[in-house]
Amino acid sequence: MLRMPRLTLPTIVLVFTMPILAADPAAAVKQSSADWRQAVIKQEKAALERLLAPDLVYAHSNGRTESKLEYIAAVTTGPSRYESFTDSDVKIRVYGTAAILEGQVEVKPAGRPAYRVRTLEVYVKNGNQWQMTAHQSARLNP
Repeated sequence: MLRMPRLTLPTIVLVFTMPILAADPAAAVKQSSADWRQAVIKQEKAALERLLAPDLVYAHSNGRTESKLEYIAAVTTGPSRYESFTDSDVKIRVYGTAAILEGQVEVKPAGRPAYRVRTLEVYVKNGNQWQMTAHQSARLNP
């Protein structure tokens, strides 16, 4: 008897959105950024491994920098550090297999007041996946 593979909701969504994302690289970059933020909130190590480039340089708004391994360890251990991220004024420029995403983000840490940052994210396309290779944010005054 032939068994059909079990399809999960994320797989179904991916199957139906891939043609759209393939046609618009900026939309694919924006989706990768959104997926990264959700993986941080949910502390999904496997998703972060997939979404972040091996040579990631992550510069926090306080000036501290981390490698991919350091960043993943920091956001996936202990209680969740973030409740939400809300983007605004997002602009994406695509240059072949590289892209720059800039915008503002309201960051809501767990148990602390929200704050706003200006963010700059650099993505590279590895195979069919847009991966963040550099991130820098600067805290904005209220």
